[in-house]
Amino acid sequence: MFWKRLGSPVSDETPAAVTEKPSPEQPAPVELAPPEPWDPALPVAKLPVENGGQRPLELFLEPYCWSEWLEPGAKVTVVTVGKADTERPWSGSTVPDEPFELQYYADQLVVWPYGDLVLIVDADGNELYRFS
Repeated sequence: MFWKRLGSPVSDETPAAVTEKPSPEQPAPVELAPPEPWDPALPVAKLPVENGGQRPLELFLEPYCWSEWLEPGAKVTVVTVGKADTERPWSGSTVPDEPFELQYYADQLVVWPYGDLVLIVDADGNELYRFS
């Protein structure tokens, strides 16, 4: 069994460790640190996304393989932070001033942000997700 190979709460030196399964324990509460702010001197691009349709819209973020369904009327902003003091602040783009690439399909919007840091922010400006 995998739990035996990975260890168990029972000492591995006793024969009971082979036959008894570990008892479930309560996981420790997770304390989240506040997000690290980014340098305001860095170039920032914001892409507001609003589902103005009647059906849910899937917002898909590549290359992170992240998706979220936006209900009708929902608003979020995709924020990408580029590199400072470079000719091309948005890595991966073919044009220096191209921070995003968009692909729209029926009920799906695929966003390719080209910055080093990517944030998903709600309509109130609260950070929902961070990718770096």
